[in-house]
Amino acid sequence: MVEYKLKDGKKIIIREPMIDDAENIISLITKADIESLFLAREPGEFSTTLEREKEIIESIIKDTDSMWFVAEHDKKIVGQCSVGLIKRYLRYRHRAEIAFVIIDDYCNLGIGGKMMEQCLSWCQMHNIEQVELKVVSSNERAIKLYQNFDFKIIATIPNALRYKDGTYVNEYYMIKML
Repeated sequence: MVEYKLKDGKKIIIREPMIDDAENIISLITKADIESLFLAREPGEFSTTLEREKEIIESIIKDTDSMWFVAEHDKKIVGQCSVGLIKRYLRYRHRAEIAFVIIDDYCNLGIGGKMMEQCLSWCQMHNIEQVELKVVSSNERAIKLYQNFDFKIIATIPNALRYKDGTYVNEYYMIKML
């Protein structure tokens, strides 16, 4: 658990999730799905039960090949990120993938950077050499964050997402070498 003071003076705690966080995490993801066009799901597609979310948290806590962090402000989960091996096969164990979610009210305060620091620290402790992520090409705020951490765009995935209105958006595949 690490406490940070953000740009606006708020204090945020970045920590591993606990089973008791399940309801709060469900609320975070449900809210983020409604707010953002940059996630994989349309609003309403995220569907889980409280019991299932608790099982997911429990399995990740036990998993040595991945890590999950939550950002907490005033006992509310306002963001989360995960980092883990892309595949568990020996030939892939030098590669990890990162994913982020932060609700709009807490964007541009430095939370993403603090969570990225935690993820990259985990990677270094696990001898990861290559960190990868995908980001919607129009998500300029996230792309800037990733580039500030020396991630490079190495490919464009055309028409990666199709929205309900029939429009498409590309994704960038980004990599950072450690």
